[in-house]
Amino acid sequence: MDGCGGDGRRPRAVFMAFGTHGDVFPIALAAAFANDQQQYTVVFITHSAHQSLSTHLAVSKVRYMPVASPPALASEQLDNISYDSVQSNAGPESFSRRKEIIQTEHRKACLASVEEVFGNDPSIHSDFIVINFFALEGCHLAELFQVKCIIAAPYFLPYSAPSSFERQFKQSFPLLYKYFQEAPPNTVCWTDITHWMWALFMESWGLWRNDCLNLSPIPYTDPVTNLPLWHVRAESPLLL
Repeated sequence: MDGCGGDGRRPRAVFMAFGTHGDVFPIALAAAFANDQQQYTVVFITHSAHQSLSTHLAVSKVRYMPVASPPALASEQLDNISYDSVQSNAGPESFSRRKEIIQTEHRKACLASVEEVFGNDPSIHSDFIVINFFALEGCHLAELFQVKCIIAAPYFLPYSAPSSFERQFKQSFPLLYKYFQEAPPNTVCWTDITHWMWALFMESWGLWRNDCLNLSPIPYTDPVTNLPLWHVRAESPLLL
């Protein structure tokens, strides 16, 4: 790992994990171990319901930053929950609206937290964000703040691409499909997309990227032309 930036600032490591205690705890443990790298400022972002982790993290000098959204409604788990389990007298439409509100507030809080860490100083090469698969916000935020994104996956991938994904993607974004198919070694390629990155291309992310992050709605495209970034080839994200 590299040392401090040219201005003497310590590099920052943000660990972001959402979901149940079992989803979050391994990433919290990784954050605690990361602080053994003395040159790093380490932050852990998770649900406020996991407040019990804060004491253990404090011992390791890891800053705990809570997000108010409930673990059972982590953004990538929403579609798998019956509305009866949340509010028995609510119909599908009202539950859908409730999910939308929670998701909006959740993402707003994620942006505010990461902005607090990275927003005041230019990023340096050693800065990075580590996420679990229920914290895909971190992937888009890493792009926004131009830092490396690392995916920590202590368990099997909790979701898979719809069977129609490749066909629909190829129809909707033929040039971007070609961009990934022709990717040089060690850069983001179609295998990465079908393995787990397909979820980054869902419509709800596009709206958030465009409206709140001022990024292109579609990852790896130019925000003005919507064409693939032919001159830019991002490294394939590290998957641990």
